[in-house]
Amino acid sequence: MKPKIIAACEAFSLGQSANALLHIADEAEWHIVGDHTIVGKAGIEATCTEAEAEGNPNFKNIRTIEGRNHVVVEGNDLDSDIHYCDIYTIEEDTIYEISSYCLARQEGDFAEEGDTE
Repeated sequence: MKPKIIAACEAFSLGQSANALLHIADEAEWHIVGDHTIVGKAGIEATCTEAEAEGNPNFKNIRTIEGRNHVVVEGNDLDSDIHYCDIYTIEEDTIYEISSYCLARQEGDFAEEGDTE
């Protein structure tokens, strides 16, 4: 897989859509798992523009895994306890599908280390 495609996936996961849009197919789908699906590059671009207008997220990609037709990017928001995993489906050096998983730890979800309740 070309480095520019991997870089585009990593940029998108960081909330830097301008660096990725050139590599997203017009008919691409973005599945925000458990919420909704955005169909088409125009819809993806509009959603990203709206999100970016709210300010730049403080995301950090922790790991990138490259497969034959997929790139997986895991990371977290440094300002909150939110973790993400984005799975990109690539065909002919173009992103055709993005599946985004987002996990937020809620207070009381897990016992703190050392708790014996």
